[in-house]
Amino acid sequence: MDERLATLLASDPAWLQPGGPMSDVVVSSRVRLARNVVQTAFPQQMKVQAADDLAAAASECFREIGDAGPILDPRSFQESDADFVVERNLATRDLITAERPTVLFCRADGLSGVMVNEEDHFRIQGFAAGMDVGAAFERAQELENHLGKRFDFAVSNQFGFLTSCPTNTGSGMRASLMLHLPALSRAKAPMQRALHAARSSSLAVRGVHGEGSRALGHFFQISNQRTLGQSDVEQLKAVSTFGEGLCQHERSTREIFRKQETGGQALREDLMKALEMVRDSKTLSTAEALQALSTLRLGSLIDATDALGFACPPDRLLKLCFKLQPGHLQAHLGEVMAPEERDVARANLVRRELGFPSN
Repeated sequence: MDERLATLLASDPAWLQPGGPMSDVVVSSRVRLARNVVQTAFPQQMKVQAADDLAAAASECFREIGDAGPILDPRSFQESDADFVVERNLATRDLITAERPTVLFCRADGLSGVMVNEEDHFRIQGFAAGMDVGAAFERAQELENHLGKRFDFAVSNQFGFLTSCPTNTGSGMRASLMLHLPALSRAKAPMQRALHAARSSSLAVRGVHGEGSRALGHFFQISNQRTLGQSDVEQLKAVSTFGEGLCQHERSTREIFRKQETGGQALREDLMKALEMVRDSKTLSTAEALQALSTLRLGSLIDATDALGFACPPDRLLKLCFKLQPGHLQAHLGEVMAPEERDVARANLVRRELGFPSN
């Protein structure tokens, strides 16, 4: 693993810490600001030298920040390093696979960072635990203000911030919530209604790692799609309001499973299967492990696991859901492994973390 990532590996993501608003449902909040430099070609059209010059100037700017974290060249990443930063939501695959020079910067606390020369010159990110898009926005703004002292951003009086993709023009902001929705996912019809309502409200619904990713382990990401014609405050409020509604639906659906005899029996059977899987399996894929842990977290949240002789706090199960993903798994073990080796190591990790004896 790149030694500059070791400081991030030493602790759980700050946005994954317990105690955030509505953290039983909302894992984290993120705000991303797309900004571009005036009279400069967008990254996809930049010549290599121009992209390299911008990356160097941005890196110099980042070094002036107090409590600065690593400044990284994604081209130097091993595959496992790339997986790690994507799983931490610090970078996208597009940044890592870009042929032009790019830079990834993140603060030492992991609560804000910048992607340079991804789709836009700067993709500035702020994070917060639980549902707190306001705090995430402030952290992103802090980095935006620092960059704004050195770079002039491209702004139109008519359209707002100019971006590589027209759908981001205006505020250039994407506010998103990462949610764990095991109860709604189990009650398929309410989940489908919730997803339909999100899309009707001009919100995007994606998997945990954003566009193109699957909703593994019942983790979902919702974000605003509209950036033109609304203020930052209006867009943040739209995401928060919908998120609050989803939290209420998830919690009320949990109570149905807690109280309804039929649903409760079916859930108990699935809990037993999930418990057997994490306790006895010699290999676990990422999808299998996330599915089992998601079910167990639901059981823990409604006090249904004690009767099975299994007690584990929901927050600990949530952290394990991220720790077992490929990048984190290899980083913690300090070696690059083939997929089959990872599946064996993942099963061992899950048993150890949950206090089960090794097979």
